[in-house]
Amino acid sequence: MSVFSEKLQSFVTNANIKIAVLSKLSGVDRSFIQKMLSGERIPSDPAVLESLSSALMLTPAERRILKESYSVSKMGEAIYYRRVMVKRLIEDVESHFAQLPYTRNPAPTAASFPDVLPLQGKTAVIDALQLFLQNESSLPSPSLFAVIQPDCEAARVFGSNCRMMSSLRVEHIVCFDNELQYQKENKYNLQCMKSLLPFLFSPCQYSGWFYYDSISSHATHTSVMPWFILGQRGVMALSQDGEKAMLYHTPESVALYQRIFDEIREESLPLFEVQEENSAQFWNSNQWLSLQDSMSYMLDYEPCWGFFFTMDMVEKQLNRDIPNREQVLSFFSSRQQQISLLDKKERKNTSFFTLEGLDYFLATGRITELPEEMYTPLPKAFRAELLRRMLICAQRGNYFPFLLRSKKFRISRRISLMISDDQRLSCSCIHPVRGPMLVILREKSIVYSICDFMEYLQQTGLIYSREESLELLKKRLEEFCSA
Repeated sequence: MSVFSEKLQSFVTNANIKIAVLSKLSGVDRSFIQKMLSGERIPSDPAVLESLSSALMLTPAERRILKESYSVSKMGEAIYYRRVMVKRLIEDVESHFAQLPYTRNPAPTAASFPDVLPLQGKTAVIDALQLFLQNESSLPSPSLFAVIQPDCEAARVFGSNCRMMSSLRVEHIVCFDNELQYQKENKYNLQCMKSLLPFLFSPCQYSGWFYYDSISSHATHTSVMPWFILGQRGVMALSQDGEKAMLYHTPESVALYQRIFDEIREESLPLFEVQEENSAQFWNSNQWLSLQDSMSYMLDYEPCWGFFFTMDMVEKQLNRDIPNREQVLSFFSSRQQQISLLDKKERKNTSFFTLEGLDYFLATGRITELPEEMYTPLPKAFRAELLRRMLICAQRGNYFPFLLRSKKFRISRRISLMISDDQRLSCSCIHPVRGPMLVILREKSIVYSICDFMEYLQQTGLIYSREESLELLKKRLEEFCSA
């Protein structure tokens, strides 16, 4: 029997209802109900669940349990929970921005440490780690080098320190599990990515690296001190369980661990490619990788108007007094050629966005991903024209818009995700400290999981259907033009 059939059987038993009566009340064929109870069949139409739930008078909690068991049985437990994790990963992004960055003044005097300090017990280890990080952060140009998994307590303390200083440079190496079949499960790697996002969106100058290995091999008793955090004055080596640590404060120890870090980094791959060093670099189109000409997926709070703009709009709205105006114009001209759907029938895009994001644009003429000081709000005629062009491309068959059901799936208005047909994931955002930023994610198992989730979205109740979405878009255009 499947998980779904077991749950359905338990609800039928608890209701003390005969199959013939259940069939009559739900409108579901009696033989089909019997096949579901025996595990022979799983309904292809989720509406059958609603009919059965109503007939069985299930509580809201019981309805959720039945729906979850249905999804688990239909796609497999590992795939179902992987998709749930991706959804939570995307929804949690807003919380990293919501934590406003704050800074800490450097310590007036450096703490005093013995040359070698053994530590035992999690409390002693965490207390010493906090003092060690404060000591290293008190330097004029602080830098930290870490080989530590993001799911341990010490990494959380390390991450809290990274959120305090914009002058801090951090290089971080993590291990991704190669024992998981990322096309099915990938739970550990997704959890690592969820823990790494606060580092990426923190004020510090963060660089992430990764390599593949068996995570279970790190958890053995023979792996005495697999993790370490290296500063300029000392180094702290930590056990896998966080119960033990060694704190070294000698030049020889620092030099040795620096060599170890360099050797590991040499064999690792960059986790993120971040293009954000300054405003001029961000608007340099040569820094952006070219896009593929076939299918791509977008996930945004607002629609991606970049598919539909023309340069006459940009030239008219871009402020005359911005210092690098010609460079920005060149950037938009290059991007239009890369991603435009207006004259490229071979290019196709599937976009997921919110009705609230569309309404914000129509009401304000503002595009969230662009700094407001760069341009004047788009006039009503331009706003209507962009929405009209979107609908034309949708009717032509190279643009597939889907509106998110915001109460069921939340997306931060601060980020924009794009996956090209070669499964390259890029995220553009306005960093709370560093401004416009483009992040290319390099780790393949995470990219695959997010790409799979994008494809899976069309099978869920998290979005409106394509027909419903088009009707809502047409209605908005009519209301906007007649207002």
